[in-house]
Amino acid sequence: MMFTTNPQLRYFHNGIEQTRYFHAYARSSLLYMKHSFTLYELILISVFCAIGLAIKPIINPLIHIISSSLRIPGGSLSGGFLMMWMALARVIINKPGTALLYGIAQGLTVMLLGFFGSHGVFTIVSYSMPGVAMEIFAFFFKGRSLYVLCLYTVVANITGAVLVATIVMQVPFLLMMITIISATISGLMGGYFADIILAKMEKYKIV
Repeated sequence: MMFTTNPQLRYFHNGIEQTRYFHAYARSSLLYMKHSFTLYELILISVFCAIGLAIKPIINPLIHIISSSLRIPGGSLSGGFLMMWMALARVIINKPGTALLYGIAQGLTVMLLGFFGSHGVFTIVSYSMPGVAMEIFAFFFKGRSLYVLCLYTVVANITGAVLVATIVMQVPFLLMMITIISATISGLMGGYFADIILAKMEKYKIV
């Protein structure tokens, strides 16, 4: 880390250090993926990540119509339909670290390409921490049941919603409670749809 009394130069050097850190972080994550997952599993994670990113600009405006009329945070209400793809990847692949790597890959994509919903450097945290929460619960709750899918999706969605509401939006306590409730409802709905998708994939021998 370089030190300087010039604020602009200090900001520039801090930006370089952050870029180097996240480059090393991404590289180590990719190496971990290479040695821990098969090519087919990596493809599944990539496909689910892509679907989650592709539907976000479509779902969010539709959810905003409902959330604005009810005066509740839109992100927490739409999050369940996005986190369900992470839950699907976790239950199908069924390997420790799947949800975390999913979150890191999606967060890096959003941050580097400037996709809808980017919060700058914090994007890595907001996308990867739901994966961490899901991995913790996956250690205790396993299987492919509707209950497990709903649990994974709810936990991930609440984690992401609370992080954004607390650090990015800095909402008051009452709105935080509403955020958690809407994130729970959205997570349950996402888990339900994830179970339907999983059943179809099993029926056609995709997984």
